[in-house]
Amino acid sequence: MHATMTQYALGIDIGGTKVSVTSGTSSGKILIRKKILTQTHSKSQACIREVIAAVEAVLRESKLPKKQILGIGVGAPGAVNSLKGILPRSPNLPGWSGIPIRRILEKKFKLPVYLANDANAAALGESMFGAGKGLKNLIYVTVSTGVGGGLVMNGQLCEGAGFVAGEIGHISVVPEGQKCGCGNHGCLEAYASGTAMARFYNQTAKKRVAGAKEVAIAARSGDRFAIKSFLNGAYYLGIGLANLMNIFNPEAIVIGGGVLKSAPSFYWKAIIQSTKAHAWPEAFRTTSILKSPLLGHSGDFGALALVFNNMK
Repeated sequence: MHATMTQYALGIDIGGTKVSVTSGTSSGKILIRKKILTQTHSKSQACIREVIAAVEAVLRESKLPKKQILGIGVGAPGAVNSLKGILPRSPNLPGWSGIPIRRILEKKFKLPVYLANDANAAALGESMFGAGKGLKNLIYVTVSTGVGGGLVMNGQLCEGAGFVAGEIGHISVVPEGQKCGCGNHGCLEAYASGTAMARFYNQTAKKRVAGAKEVAIAARSGDRFAIKSFLNGAYYLGIGLANLMNIFNPEAIVIGGGVLKSAPSFYWKAIIQSTKAHAWPEAFRTTSILKSPLLGHSGDFGALALVFNNMK
């Protein structure tokens, strides 16, 4: 392929509430983005047809030369077996389990299809287009409804033997602590996620809020229970990050996710403080903690990165 020829990829980021379909370039420019609502249970097959229609629309509107499209990247929740190309069981996507998405897309579009867990894909996106550009070793941590993550080691995605590597939300931070959605007790997700912070606020303030965004608004207006909720979440997140630093000592840990978007400014400082208090000094000194510049779009960049990474 000619060195100056632009290379393109298509990305599909499958989430619990929406599916985002994009086209983009190898330099990280997103050209077209289409979003559709995720349908589950008996409507999952219909939703796959809508995804195909969205890919067709993106192709049409992008007007990309077919021979310069390298493939389609798909990020999805759960223990995605990137070799098999079949969607796994995921509590976020009931009814999607067992769909042979790679076979469906390859047959339809005659392009190679690459599949990975969404947080793993986002880690790759950060290493190619985000805060981790140029780094060989980084860990991506997303704090939103839950807590997830992905590991890039020596420039390669680390998926693990059962494709569950990087599930940072399920490391134990309080043995026998709060029950987590996964069924275990004391997981980081049960303490540091947006859901956990909203629950903490509801319990201590004796008020009802829908989520972390509302807690953030209350914290900014000086509500002491809301401030405590964010400090509590930051404290436990710091323990989790310190564990990662001590085990992997990556060049950087990149933090993304919806909570960071709305969080009050003291939250970041509290995360750094707690990480420093719990990590080995040598590990803390040599690992940067960075904010993702791709907030809100890490899934899109991750899906595209799956394609470009496979071309390396």
